Amino acid sequence: MTDSEPCPMPTAHKRLMDCHAMWHAMSATYMEPDDFRMHLNSLVQGLRNVTFMIQKQKAELPDYEEWYTNFVRDVTPKPLMRWAVKSRNRIVKESDLELLSEAKIRWVANWITKEERKFTFPPRMSSQQMLAAIFSDPGNPRVGVVTVSRRWVDKALPDYELLHATREIFIELSRLLYAGHAAAGVESCAMDSRDPACVTSNISVHPLLCMDINSALRQEHVDLEDGFGISEVVHSITRDERQVEKANKRYGTFSVTATGPIEAAPQLMKSAQMVMLKDKNHMPMVWSYRDGKIVDMISPNFFDQNGKYLMFHRLADRVETLRADGVVLVIEAWWAPDDKRDAQGLPIPPRDREDRQEVLHVAAATRAGERVSLLSPFSRSESGEIVFGETISGPDEDAGLSALGPFLPIFERWKQMDERGER
Repeated sequence: MTDSEPCPMPTAHKRLMDCHAMWHAMSATYMEPDDFRMHLNSLVQGLRNVTFMIQKQKAELPDYEEWYTNFVRDVTPKPLMRWAVKSRNRIVKESDLELLSEAKIRWVANWITKEERKFTFPPRMSSQQMLAAIFSDPGNPRVGVVTVSRRWVDKALPDYELLHATREIFIELSRLLYAGHAAAGVESCAMDSRDPACVTSNISVHPLLCMDINSALRQEHVDLEDGFGISEVVHSITRDERQVEKANKRYGTFSVTATGPIEAAPQLMKSAQMVMLKDKNHMPMVWSYRDGKIVDMISPNFFDQNGKYLMFHRLADRVETLRADGVVLVIEAWWAPDDKRDAQGLPIPPRDREDRQEVLHVAAATRAGERVSLLSPFSRSESGEIVFGETISGPDEDAGLSALGPFLPIFERWKQMDERGER
C-alpha cells in the first residue's frame, strides 16, 4: 500500500471519525442522563451510517464484493451487531432506547474470594447509600475492598455496558474500512483531525486506548476495613532519551528481544536482577502485549493489601480496554516453599509466615493459556548487598504458580472476552 493515493471512501471515513468524536462526547456525559441519551442516539445512528455510505459507493470500490461479503459473514451472527441495526431503527422510527442505570458491585476479600453482583439503583443515588443498602446484612463482613461501577445498559442488551457495546461496533467498522483501504492500496488518508486530539484519520483494527471502557471516572473504590475511599492517580511519563542514556550507564545496556510475553520473561528477569543489584529494590512493572508487540507499560503502585487487590482488578480492566492477549509482571514479593493452612483450612499467605523469603518474581501469561512463573530468591548481606539464589522456574506450582494470584482477575477477564467472542 502507498500513502499517496486519495481516500477511496472519504464520506464513510469522515463518518467513522464523527463516531469516534461522538463516543467521547457520550463518555464525557456519562453521569448526566439526558446528555448521555442524546449522544448515544446520535452515535448509534452514526455507526449505521458508515455502512450506508460504503454501500452507496460500492461500484467504485476495488474488490468490494470480496471484503464486504467477508465483513457481513463475520458480523451477522454477532448479537451485538444485530442490536446495532435494530437500535438504529428504534431510534429513527419509534423512540429512544430504554436505558437502565445499573450499579455493578465488585467485592474482593482476597485473590480467590470475589463476589460480583448487579443492582439497579436510581441514577443519582450515592455510592455510600448503595453500600449501606448492600451491607445492611450483618452476614456481610466489612473486609476487603469494594468497587462500585456505574453502568448504562439498554434493556434490549442487558449484558453490555453501552460504552463497551458501541466501542465494539466501532472496532468492527474500523476493520471494515481498513479492508476497503487495503483493497484500494491506500494506507492513510489526509484528513483534518478533530477534537479531542485523538480523533484522527488513522484507521486501526485494534481498540484505541483513548476509548477507555473502564474509566476511573465511572468507578468508586472503598476500603471496607477503614471506611475510606481509595483514589486512583495516573501519571504519564514521556520517554526521554537522556534518561535512557543515564539508565544504560547505571545498569548496563540490556535489550528485550523476545516478541511475546512467555519468551520475554527470562530476559526481563535478567534485566530486573541488574536493577536490583544497583538499587536494592525493584518497582512493580507490567507490560501488556497484543499480537506479539508491547502495547502498554505501567508501574502499578499500592500501599497495602487492599490497594493491591484493587490495582490488579484495575489491570484486568486495562487488559480488556487494550484487548491485550499477554501480560508480564515483574515485582518483589514474599514467597514460601510449601503450602501451610490455618485452623479453618485456609492457605496462610507468605506475607504472614515466619519462614517467608524475599523473591524477585517475573510472571507471564497469555490469553491462549500459556503460563510461566520465575522466582529468584534473594537475601541481603550485612552491608546491604543483594545476593541472588538459584532461579526457580516452570509452568506449574513447583515454580510458584500459586504466586500468580494477582493474575486471577486478568484470567477471568480473558474468559469473559472469549465468551463474548471479542478478538
